[in-house]
Amino acid sequence: MHMSHHHSDVPLPAPLHVPSGNASLLEALWRRRLTLAFTLALCLFVASVYLLCATRIFVAGAKVLLEQNAPAALNDNHNAFVPSETYVQTQADVFLSGPVVSRALDAIDYRALKTFGPAGPDPVDWVRRSGKLKVDVARKSDVVVVSMESPSAEEAALIANAIVKAYIVEQSLRQRSMGGDMAAALRHERGQLSLKRDEALALMQNFRRENDTLSFATDRANIAVERTATLSAAQTTAEMTAMELRAQWEATRKALSNPESLSAFVESQQFRAKDAGDHEYDDLRAQLIQQMLALSTASAMQGPRNSRVQSLEWVVNSLRTRIVEKERAIASAHLVSLSTQLSTAEDNERQLRAAMHAERTHLLALGPQAAEYAKLEAEVSRIQKQCDLLDARLAEVTVNELEAEPMNVQFLEPAHAETKPIKPNKAMVLGAALMVGWILGIGLALGREWRDARLRSPQEIVRFLGTPVLAAVPPINARLSPVARGQILYLDPHSPSAEAYRSIRTSLHLGPCRDARTLLLASPTSGDGKSTTASNLAIAFAQAGCRTLLVDCDMREPVQHLIFETDGSVGISSVVAGEKKLKEALRPTRVPSLYLLPCGPIPASPSELLAGPRFAQLMRSLLGSFDRIVIDSPPLMTVADARILAASADATIMVLRMNQSIRNYSVTSLDSLQKVGANVVGSIANDMIAVRESHYYRGSWQYASSAKRVMASVAGRLSVEQTVVTVGPVGVDLLPTGEAFAVDEPDWSADVRPNKGVERQASAAQNADASPGAGNAHAW
Repeated sequence: MHMSHHHSDVPLPAPLHVPSGNASLLEALWRRRLTLAFTLALCLFVASVYLLCATRIFVAGAKVLLEQNAPAALNDNHNAFVPSETYVQTQADVFLSGPVVSRALDAIDYRALKTFGPAGPDPVDWVRRSGKLKVDVARKSDVVVVSMESPSAEEAALIANAIVKAYIVEQSLRQRSMGGDMAAALRHERGQLSLKRDEALALMQNFRRENDTLSFATDRANIAVERTATLSAAQTTAEMTAMELRAQWEATRKALSNPESLSAFVESQQFRAKDAGDHEYDDLRAQLIQQMLALSTASAMQGPRNSRVQSLEWVVNSLRTRIVEKERAIASAHLVSLSTQLSTAEDNERQLRAAMHAERTHLLALGPQAAEYAKLEAEVSRIQKQCDLLDARLAEVTVNELEAEPMNVQFLEPAHAETKPIKPNKAMVLGAALMVGWILGIGLALGREWRDARLRSPQEIVRFLGTPVLAAVPPINARLSPVARGQILYLDPHSPSAEAYRSIRTSLHLGPCRDARTLLLASPTSGDGKSTTASNLAIAFAQAGCRTLLVDCDMREPVQHLIFETDGSVGISSVVAGEKKLKEALRPTRVPSLYLLPCGPIPASPSELLAGPRFAQLMRSLLGSFDRIVIDSPPLMTVADARILAASADATIMVLRMNQSIRNYSVTSLDSLQKVGANVVGSIANDMIAVRESHYYRGSWQYASSAKRVMASVAGRLSVEQTVVTVGPVGVDLLPTGEAFAVDEPDWSADVRPNKGVERQASAAQNADASPGAGNAHAW
């Protein structure tokens, strides 16, 4: 098919991205339901693949009871603690400390476990920072749950139990270390007292041998002796207090020199009787707990390289440094306090010793020998009491701290291998995928809806174009041939599409353009269904009793002769060029009272032909023979032919395909028609899916045209209408209705020769493009 290379092409503007203001959210989502469904399916598929490929993680937990004031053998209540709110949490940190984790890993031969595959060169640090090992403290409870995550349930239980056992061993070693230091100091003091006691006893024995006849039973002597004994007892107590303080001072000094035992020592000294402890220390530990929990959560969700995770790690390390400094400050302060108390105790001891010396002087005044004996006896008694107290304290330390296991730790429940993994959580993963799919799908659907500039409904036509909608035509079965679709009103008169075309005819018969005889069907772009609408509308007028002519003025891609299956070699171009008579170009159709004027051979300059006076004369001749003339035209956005025709037609109808026609193309097309003075009477919403939802026509969409039924109708009608297909030119043969009429041939006498009218035709085409109403110079 030959196409002209002299098109008056109009550049296509970019689509307007204007959202449909009157379309509800649910309608938009329904239109984009495939996008929404695909997004949901994709998210669920990704989640399913993750669940299939993800490593199963098991967790095992062991329960431990930690008591602050555990029962102690031979307890003298000197070490009673005030309950601490952070004690259990502090011990939870000890579970995660390096010595405990290192001891546990050495006990289980971690190198043979697959849990430590990604651990790297420092498994202890990996366990502490990976979040696999967790120590959970129940609120208002002394029970601690030590849990471990691992790809192997058996390894998880093994590691959790090993951590608890390592903690108990570590606590025992620290207890024995501190108890050993105190016991060594007590034994040293006990040895010194034993030497003094032995010396005093030896002096008493020598004094008795030398003064065996001396009586020491005078009343005054007895009173002095009793007072001396009281002072001796007080001196003994003072000396014991001093020795106890010296032992504590020595233990504190050693704790300061050993960083590993410093934290435990400070915790043991922080809340002793009638001492509320250092509140800043408690606040720092509480902050550390909060930041560690935040770090564990952020690391698990965002990864170790996230900036927020690194910031939290810096805060945790800073808090740990401050806590270590605070512990050293507390221990140093305690050492200073012990030094002060020791100095006071030694002063008290010196004062009692001076009192004893004065009492002895008094005894000497009573009698040198009696006073001397009383002095020796009081000294022996005092030393013996000191020895007894030291023996009791040494026994207590030995039983509670050297020989016994930690009595404040109870292994309540060991960890067991679980059969059900905790990760991945199928319900959580699928739920999250579903939620993400919905959110992402709705976002994508609305985004596509926002970017989509296609007309969706008749309401949008009225809103954006401002033209009334004559009718909404439902979709025609896509399996039908172009012939069947172009004649659906004739072949399937009871279909919803046929009723829609009859509705258009009724609107034109009864509307303001009832007297319009030439009707132009125009559309912005190709594929809007303009030619199908033109053929069916022409059939509708013919069935209403009007002698109707369908003129195919699409001289770029004519299709009407194909729809009606007739010869298209002779047509408008042949008649205008003077090569054929009009009666030779007209073709009757199988529809009574309907005739077709094909395009004919495609001319070299279609716009000049349509704008010329010969085409105007041809149209005036046709108006004398037909009641209605329906004109098919090329797309408005491609060439200027339709605007040239619209300038002279009585009425112009815009055909717009729903969900395909672009809004701003339609607006631009309508504006171009108005500029040439076209009478646009309305629009047709073609391929309107919503119309199929009507239940008026025999069950709505279920009655939509069936290809098999329509083609059967075509075959049946063709079998009885063979005479229509072979009928000759109009005015020569008898028409199907039995009538015969002759078409008036155009009067070419007022026109110059065809080859000299090209300049005037081109000028008319340019005027039609340049100014509104210019085409009316050749009004029909």
